[in-house]
Amino acid sequence: MMVSMSNERSQRARRRRTAWAVPAAAAVAVGAAVVVPSVASADAHPSLPSVTAEQLLTQVQSGTTRALSGTVVETVRLGLPALPGGSDSASLSWQSLVQGTHEARVWVDGPDRQRIAVVGTLAESDVARDGQDLWTYASDTTTATHTLLTGAEHETAGGASAERVPAQEMSPQALSAQVLAAVGPSTTVSVSDTAKVAGRAAYTLSLVPKGSGSTVHRVLIAVDAATKVPLRVQVFAAAAAPALEASFTSVSFTAPAASEFTFTPPAGTTVRDETAHQHSGSGRTAPAAGADDHGTAARPTVHGTGWSSIVEFPAGTNPLAAAAASGPARGGDDQVSSTDLLNRLTTTLPNGDRLLRTALVNVLQTADGRVFAGAVDASLLESTAAGE
Repeated sequence: MMVSMSNERSQRARRRRTAWAVPAAAAVAVGAAVVVPSVASADAHPSLPSVTAEQLLTQVQSGTTRALSGTVVETVRLGLPALPGGSDSASLSWQSLVQGTHEARVWVDGPDRQRIAVVGTLAESDVARDGQDLWTYASDTTTATHTLLTGAEHETAGGASAERVPAQEMSPQALSAQVLAAVGPSTTVSVSDTAKVAGRAAYTLSLVPKGSGSTVHRVLIAVDAATKVPLRVQVFAAAAAPALEASFTSVSFTAPAASEFTFTPPAGTTVRDETAHQHSGSGRTAPAAGADDHGTAARPTVHGTGWSSIVEFPAGTNPLAAAAASGPARGGDDQVSSTDLLNRLTTTLPNGDRLLRTALVNVLQTADGRVFAGAVDASLLESTAAGE
């Protein structure tokens, strides 16, 4: 496998995308959890025309809204210990995104124009895409990266591209799409009370997994009555309060101005230019860890379906170690090695496996290097790892 700057960017992009997408993905396989306080309203349950669960589910899944802008508030309550570098509410680092409260402005106008601005106290991080131009900026480091998306990378960036801007992943619209991927015969679907979210009347779609094994007890999706766009997603585990929530506090379905997607680095910013899918000529390096004989990265395997799905990462592609190693280097109390960070987050089991346990998602790293993750009971991870 050719190791290049493009691979490194793809890995960083996947980590960013996973950090945002993880809240919803937790309901179907892996991830973290995001929670925000519900938006209060003088008219908490507006009167709306009757709709069946099947009708509402179909309307949400077949929605055609491509443009929106608004403010999303997220709070992570995984029950994890305080993490170094996690106090920066404007950071795009995984330490920050798996704990605390975050506010972000989101703009979306189709797959080729997306932007997210995560706002903190005297700090801001931006990721913006306008066609072939992709910008990533962090005010705390006064650095910006400009990536030119070319060829196949540009053509697929609106879909499964590793360089895709995480603006859509951050919105309740995209998070609900990932949650709804788990809906099937193993789910009881109903319409519960109406709601008022971001000042808009909404239906509440209720999803309750059947059977046992999943840590997800129910999911509530507030669906805009007019556009059928999800405005809020709440995932409940064992506790009475939601273990995961992402909600608009304000939203508009008017296409954002083109200028919103044009990023200009502030004065004094150090800019690094890159091109996606750069190749280093005829030179060839040894295949990366976790790659097959042809240098192709080994792909994760999914065990089970629906709410009890488990993702297995092959040995050599440890996402726990990669995440720990990607933490920011900080001084003082925030200085910690990746090994120390893993020790802080995981418990060593008698057989040598290591378990990361959270309120919603559990992750098992076996002694032979494999990693199993899912919104399932830890015992199910262990039995899957043992081949039972």
